[in-house]
Amino acid sequence: MVGAEAMTRRRAAADVARPTLADAVLAFETTVIPHTRHVEAKAAIRELHGRYRPREETRRFKARALLIVGAAGSGKTTALEDYMAECPDSSTEDGDIRRIVYVEAPERTTRRGLVGAILGAYGYRARDHWNTSGMIEKIAFYAEETGTEMIFIDEGHHMVNGNNPDTTAEVTEFIKSLLNRVKVQVVIAGLPRLLDIAVAGERTMQLRRRLQPTVILKPYDWATRSGRTMFSGVLGVMEQMLGLPEPSGLAKHEMAKRIYVATGGEIGIVSKYLSQALSIALAGSRRSIDLDLLGKVHADWHPSYEHEARDMLDFDAILDDAQPSVSDAPVRHDNPFLCSGERLREIWLRDAAPPPPANTSRVTRLRGRGARQPRPFVREGL
Repeated sequence: MVGAEAMTRRRAAADVARPTLADAVLAFETTVIPHTRHVEAKAAIRELHGRYRPREETRRFKARALLIVGAAGSGKTTALEDYMAECPDSSTEDGDIRRIVYVEAPERTTRRGLVGAILGAYGYRARDHWNTSGMIEKIAFYAEETGTEMIFIDEGHHMVNGNNPDTTAEVTEFIKSLLNRVKVQVVIAGLPRLLDIAVAGERTMQLRRRLQPTVILKPYDWATRSGRTMFSGVLGVMEQMLGLPEPSGLAKHEMAKRIYVATGGEIGIVSKYLSQALSIALAGSRRSIDLDLLGKVHADWHPSYEHEARDMLDFDAILDDAQPSVSDAPVRHDNPFLCSGERLREIWLRDAAPPPPANTSRVTRLRGRGARQPRPFVREGL
């Protein structure tokens, strides 16, 4: 009894010492917005899940894999977590049931590294002496014992090694074997380079035959009527979730276009901006969120190491005589929430331009000898 009382006192002391954010911020961050892209991703996962059949059934669908691809902040992990919440782990007299097992692919994923991550999710370690067949048998055993129906692999782009195609081929071959022998459905989420494992080729053919239609979580496109309408609609829902006393007008054109330019239209990044703005607003008893507040949030996340031009003094200036400067043009120039409308358009066009093609050349030990001297054209016999 004394131990329980001591534990209660320690918890109370910790609660007093630990700063807490407002519950409204927690509610905002943990509420999933069922916007169009999110609903599409979950529907694709649900369709794949429907292919699963228990091992005791004689007729079973072939296991397949689903790729969910998008940039950072597009909602890939949110879609996985939201679907997992509908299929929670449970316990029975016969043991634990884990219908969905979540795994993060380790950086520079190898076949053994991915095996280790999957077995680690079950609470076990891969042994050095196990071969590929033995590894898959272990995963199949644990999957059957825990009633696993799906495996979610997040950060799947780590499985693509641009400098070592052989490693990528080994991992894709392992995924194919996993589908064949473990008989669970697999969802792989990652950045756009994850699509490389679905590129047509002899070494990826077997896996490509097992892929569901890929889900690409593109940001809403401000340049289209439908994209602009849907993005503004999401902002309207988010404003209701903020619960501030006065309207912030997030879905109005001027505010919405600046939020779009700052975030690239990625809903996860929009949520990050608004969560921070809500935290500041509640701490300062603000009644709404405006462009100045969002401009501060943006500036805090994009600091510059350079000296601020507005704070520069002449070398011989005396502090008592120096006139404070109020110019903050350099700070506002690249801040999407504070810059002029003309500059905002320039930022949008700059960020909307496609990136230059990546250098996909292989590293070799060959050394260039430089260009040969030009040789004049001379006709033979003249």
